[in-house]
Amino acid sequence: MSYSEIPIPNRSQHLWKYTPWNKIHPTKVDNIPTVQNATIILDGQIISPNSIRDADTNLEISRTFLKETNNTMHSFVISENNNCLAIVIDCSNGMNLSHLHFDVGVNSNIQISIVGECEWLGLHITGNLDSNVNCSFAMINQISKTTTLLRCEDWNIARDSSLEYGELSIGGGRVKSDVRTYLNQANASLKQNVAVMADGQRHDDHHIEIYHKSGHTYSSLNVNSACTDSGHAIGTGLLVIEENCDGSDAGQVFKNLLLSQKAKAESIPELEVLSDDVSAAHGAASSSVNEEQIHYMMSRGFDREDAKSLIVEGFLISNFAKMSNENSRNFLLNHLKAEESDN
Repeated sequence: MSYSEIPIPNRSQHLWKYTPWNKIHPTKVDNIPTVQNATIILDGQIISPNSIRDADTNLEISRTFLKETNNTMHSFVISENNNCLAIVIDCSNGMNLSHLHFDVGVNSNIQISIVGECEWLGLHITGNLDSNVNCSFAMINQISKTTTLLRCEDWNIARDSSLEYGELSIGGGRVKSDVRTYLNQANASLKQNVAVMADGQRHDDHHIEIYHKSGHTYSSLNVNSACTDSGHAIGTGLLVIEENCDGSDAGQVFKNLLLSQKAKAESIPELEVLSDDVSAAHGAASSSVNEEQIHYMMSRGFDREDAKSLIVEGFLISNFAKMSNENSRNFLLNHLKAEESDN
């Protein structure tokens, strides 16, 4: 089905409740605009697209739109152990788009930085993990806060493989992310950690779906969002354990820290459990900064703003501190600390 044949979603749909399609589409919703490829930099060298996206039967509007807007992609086959595959997505001028695809056959570490300034960026990341693979994936969104970002991701994880996923989202004025992971075979696992800083007038909407399609699969999702000024963070999660998936273990937790009266946060975790012998849990909580913590730190010589900044930094850092891959952990933590120091 083509983009023009897919009905425009309305806000009654879970995925589009907080960020309607017409607010994330770069032009008018019945139009497929002309866009340029974002610049992709690998190990300091600009690389060109090397593949054409396959036709698919996905009826989801974002993915179909991104494919029809530009069907080229950068495809990476990871067949040799690497210390780190470091990729920069650099957008500039007008409207940009990029599709990155990863076929992961060995233990690997992937780091992605999204930088630059443009009107609109469309990004689709897809990945397949072969059996017996440990992959650590870390991404930092630091594009200009004048940029609108539409981002989709689709990951497939095979038997006895694990994806450790860390994301820091601090860029883009309006951001819509739709990230989906499929645990397809026994002992596939996902540990997904997301940290969001919604400051200024940032609108950051994360929708995350995790599908357990086999028994004895494991997932954990943790999303920490700090909101200040007029920032708005949204986190919606759908966790599905399908039939005949006994022995699976899954959980998702959303935490929000509200730092001003105008800041807003919504968290909506959902479970759909169709098997009996499983462990599944979810939770969401929002709170303001603990005044006792601030007073304690002020008694140790910090002023109020510095004390608040350190509390926010600790809140966001906690989501990455337990990541097992040192390269990914340091990549995220060092950038987060530098960002807080600049502020």
